[in-house]
Amino acid sequence: MRELVQLGYIKQILTEYNNDIPLHFHLKEFYKKHRQFGARDRRFYSEVVYKYFRCKTLFVKLPFETKLCYSGFLTCPKPTPFYNYLLSIQNMDTALLSTWDAPLEEKFEILRSTNMITMANAFPSISSLEEGIDKEQFVKSHLVQPNFFIRVPKNKVNLVLNILQERKVEFVNNGECFTFAAPIDISKLLPENSYEVQDYSSQQTIDLFQLEGQEKLWDCCSGAGGKSLMLMDRFTGVHLFCSDKRSNILNNLKDRFSNKQLSVSGVNVYDAVKKNEALIFDNTVIPDSFFDVILADVPCSGSGTWGRTPERLSQFKEEEIGVYGNLQTSIVKNAVKFLKTGGKLVYITCSVYAAENTEKVKSFEPLGLKIMKQNYFMGYDKNADTLFGAVLVKQ
Repeated sequence: MRELVQLGYIKQILTEYNNDIPLHFHLKEFYKKHRQFGARDRRFYSEVVYKYFRCKTLFVKLPFETKLCYSGFLTCPKPTPFYNYLLSIQNMDTALLSTWDAPLEEKFEILRSTNMITMANAFPSISSLEEGIDKEQFVKSHLVQPNFFIRVPKNKVNLVLNILQERKVEFVNNGECFTFAAPIDISKLLPENSYEVQDYSSQQTIDLFQLEGQEKLWDCCSGAGGKSLMLMDRFTGVHLFCSDKRSNILNNLKDRFSNKQLSVSGVNVYDAVKKNEALIFDNTVIPDSFFDVILADVPCSGSGTWGRTPERLSQFKEEEIGVYGNLQTSIVKNAVKFLKTGGKLVYITCSVYAAENTEKVKSFEPLGLKIMKQNYFMGYDKNADTLFGAVLVKQ
């Protein structure tokens, strides 16, 4: 039977997954070893496995096949032949079939009323989530695949609108943000320099910056430069400096800026965690109190983005919060000496844990940093990521 073979491969995928790499890398390697799988097969296995990880922590006490079946019940609008097969081999409650097409909220309550769902384990260290986050709504948001978002510069919005409308692509437009309900190969639709793939909440962090256009701004953990590109699109006169400890990702940043014909004042490798390391751009050592603004988009648990990487829901360990917290403290301590008095440090994470966010920025006060404002960019009601941002002024 086809479904029995499929179940065998799903078990193999999960058994061979060692948790040390992102799930999509593991699936890619698995498909390389099983070249008999066509595009439809790969899509099937990826969907079932991702649905399983979205729900795995809700059903900690249930057998594997039961977890797999309930994951389909919660995340699929109707039963597929594969999930019907799982129902049949376990003698499960066939009454599920009559409610399978019900809304997610209703199906969630059905399983909770029968004690199938364990909310205490639904999200790692759920008691440590920031006060103000709706824990139940946040947990449920992980059962739905996040939307796909792009950011389009103002001068390209009409171009992008016309192309998408001509191609009859379904989307929602809100200013510079374009939302797609399903993954889409946007590179086959739009010119390369007309958009950037960027989550909705990440785009909203632009509100943390009030710039006049001539400031010297240092993105001290720039990565590939997503937020820096957004800043330069909005504030064209800013003198931007970017650093990261990874040279390969800075090469990516340079290519992205070049494709957009945007200039950057300096790019160099720099490990912001290391104390007293010289900061150098274009062979010039940067003195203390040089920058008007520092962007510290710091490494963190990533807990606000686990809707995109649901395997992390069952991998993350509470002690990691402290590990990331130490990195965050080191980065800010080392960066603040390069900030002018009266200058602003913009602190951003994609975490939902208080220890990485409101509690962390409060701990920066002895460094002479006063909190001007702080807030969450809630994405769980928009099928988007949830981020935290704060603006601190150097006294």
